[in-house]
Amino acid sequence: MTEPKDMESQRVGIIGGGQLGMMLCQAANRLAVSGVVLTDDPTSPATYFAERDFTAGLDDLSALQKLIEVSDVITFELEAVPDQSLDLLSDAVNNGKVKVHPSVDTLRLIKDKGVQKAWLRDQGLPTLPFILIDEQANSDDLLKEGFCAPVVQKVRRGGYDGKGVQILWNAEDLDRLWPAGSVIEPALPNCTEVAVVVARDQYGEMSAFPPVTMEFDERLNAVSLIVSPGVLEPAEQTKCLQIALDAVGALGAIGVFAVELFISASGEFFINEISPRVHNSGHLTMDGFQHDQFEQHIRAVSGRSIGPIVPRAPAAVMLNLLYEENLSNAHTGAPYSVALDDDHMTFVHWYGKKEAREGRKMGHINAMGHSRDEALARARAGLKVLCSEAFNPSVDL
Repeated sequence: MTEPKDMESQRVGIIGGGQLGMMLCQAANRLAVSGVVLTDDPTSPATYFAERDFTAGLDDLSALQKLIEVSDVITFELEAVPDQSLDLLSDAVNNGKVKVHPSVDTLRLIKDKGVQKAWLRDQGLPTLPFILIDEQANSDDLLKEGFCAPVVQKVRRGGYDGKGVQILWNAEDLDRLWPAGSVIEPALPNCTEVAVVVARDQYGEMSAFPPVTMEFDERLNAVSLIVSPGVLEPAEQTKCLQIALDAVGALGAIGVFAVELFISASGEFFINEISPRVHNSGHLTMDGFQHDQFEQHIRAVSGRSIGPIVPRAPAAVMLNLLYEENLSNAHTGAPYSVALDDDHMTFVHWYGKKEAREGRKMGHINAMGHSRDEALARARAGLKVLCSEAFNPSVDL
C-alpha cells in the first residue's frame, strides 16, 4: 500500500548532525526530500548535505521550534535528546504541527537503557537478567542481588559506540563501578554479537536486512568489522531475524531500528539493545543493497513505502575507519565517497569531520564479493589504497 503523494512528507527535520545525519540527508536528496538539520556543531558532517541547518544545542527550545516550523516530520540520528526537547516535540505532535517518527514515546523508552531493559522483559523478549543501580551503589549491593564478576555496567543514558560501557572481569574490578545510574548484567565471554536492521512503515509492514556479525576493536571497545550475511548457521540466522522482527513489531514505531543480539557460547539468544535509528551495523547496505538503511528510514518516516531488500552481491563487509596516523592522507576535512578499486566493488565513505583524533570514527570502507572472504580481501586491499601516499580522494578509481 502506498500513501497518496500529497500525504508524503517533503521536509524531514533531523535532530543531530553527525555522520548518520549526513547520510540521511544524502538519502533524502536522492528521494527529492528536503533534509533540515538541528546540530550543536556548525562543522558537523550533515551540514554539507542538508538543505538548511540550525546550529544550537539540542536543548535549545527556540531552535527546535524553528525546526518544527520548517518540517513536515522530524526524526533522530541519536537517542540523547533532552527531556525538555521531547516535551516540546510531544506538544507539537498533539497540536498537529508536525509528525515525529519514531514517536517521542519510543525515544523516551529506548534512550534510557534501564527503561528499555524492563520493557524487553515485560514484552517477553529474550534479554539477560539485570539489575538497576544508582550512583551510590557498590560491590556489596551487586553481590546481595546475586551478581558477581564478570558483569557488564552500562550507564542508563548517553552511552554509544562502546562509550558508557565497561566489563568488570573479577571481584577486585567491582570496586571500579562508575558512580552513575546503570544497568548491571552478566558478561558473556565468547559470545557472538549480531545485529539486524529492520525498517517498519506506517502500515506496519516490515523488512529486515540479513543479520550481520560484528567484530570489535578491544582497545577502543568499538566495532571494527561488520560481515553480511553474518557468520551464522541457517537456524541462527532465522532465529535472529524473528527476534528482531518481534521486537520492532512490539515497539509499533515507524523508521529503521537496529536490534543488537548476543548468542551465548551455549546457544542462547538475548537482545542486547535496540537503537531507534539508522546504525553503524547497517553502513554496508550503502553499497551492498539496492535500497540502503538511510533510504529506508527516509522512506518510512516520510510516509513512503519501504523498498525491497535486494543485495547487489552475495556478500558484503564494512571496515570502520577509526583514526590513526596512517589515515592522515585520507583526512581532508571534507566528506567524500569514492571507489577504491577498478571493479567498483570497494568504496570508502569519509565523513568530513574537521578534527581527526586517535580512535575517532572518521569513515568506513564497504566491499562486496561472491563470498565473505572475497569481500573482506577487497576491503583490506582498499584500506591499503586509502593509506597509501598515492591516494587522491578526488579521483574515483
